[in-house]
Parts: sequence; C-alpha cells; structure tokens
Amino acid sequence: MTDLLVTRPGATSTPVQAFPRGSAGLSPASAPGPRVLVVVASRHGATRGIAAELARALPGTAAGRSSGLVATLAPVELQPDPVGFDAVVLGSAVYSGRWLEPARRYVDAVAPQLLPRSTWLFSSGLPGNRPWCPDEADGDMLVIGDRTGARGCRAFGGRLERRLLSAAERRDWPAGGATGDLRD
Repeated sequence: MTDLLVTRPGATSTPVQAFPRGSAGLSPASAPGPRVLVVVASRHGATRGIAAELARALPGTAAGRSSGLVATLAPVELQPDPVGFDAVVLGSAVYSGRWLEPARRYVDAVAPQLLPRSTWLFSSGLPGNRPWCPDEADGDMLVIGDRTGARGCRAFGGRLERRLLSAAERRDWPAGGATGDLRD
C-alpha cells in the first residue's frame, strides 16, 4: 500500500512513495491549478478507501478538469504539511462517537495552517454513533469544526468486518452490533 497518491485531471492515478514526516515537499508545486490535500485517519482501511476515492474523483469533476485541480492523498500519521495546498479535505473513522486520536492530534498540530485554507471534513462509521459533523454535534466535532474553520462536513457509511478487529475491539463490540460494508 502506498502512503501518498497524487492525481491530476485526465491522468491515471499515480502512486508515489512515502514522504518525510511533516514534509512541506509533498506540495505539487508544478500543478497548474488548485492543489487539494486529502488527509485521512483510518483504523482498518475503510475510511482510507473513501479518502482515496475522493482524491481520485476530485480532479475528474467538471470543475476539477477545467481548473487543472491536483489532489494528493496522505495518512495523518505522516503529518502532511498543508501549507503548499489551496484546500484540505480531512477525514477520520468514527469509533465510539469520536474521531480517531491521530486525526485529533493532526488537527491540534495544523489548525493554524488550516484556517486560511478552504477546509472540508468527512467522517465514516456505522449507524448508531453520535452525529459525526460539527453542524449536527457538540463536543469533539464542534471543536474540530471551529479549529479548522471547516466549510462543510459529510458523513459516509463505513465498513466493519469482525475478522479485522483486534481481540479488545471484538470484546467491546456490542453483541448484534452493525457489521458489513455500508460505503456507497
């Protein structure tokens, strides 16, 4: 699995090897149009799949094609520097009604750099959790929305396969709790 994916309009997705932690060098400086950083926190890979699809799809939209938009996908663990980007899409899986800790730490680290950029949030998970977007919630998500200056948020269905869970996660998962792939 690659750590970084850069997509340009009209081109096949180009996987790129990992970049140094906190690297400002991941900015596609030669991009003719807007540069979008898609950052994701995913525990078992489903949310990463949603983020990868967003990074692939954005340059292919009518607006993406006409503007020459370039999207770059990176996991939060690599602490990508948003400074070289025009916009940021930041997402996390939701467990027990909260974003994953690496996503919350990333927001803490880069909030001042996100405020002047167009920033959007997304969450993914299974039904039954608290609302996952700042305009629907209080607590963590409200703070994340305020700190990032998010322009909007989208909630996506997630995926849970019991076989992927750790022993502790299986123990804590409610009997009869929702499982399966709810991604659209």
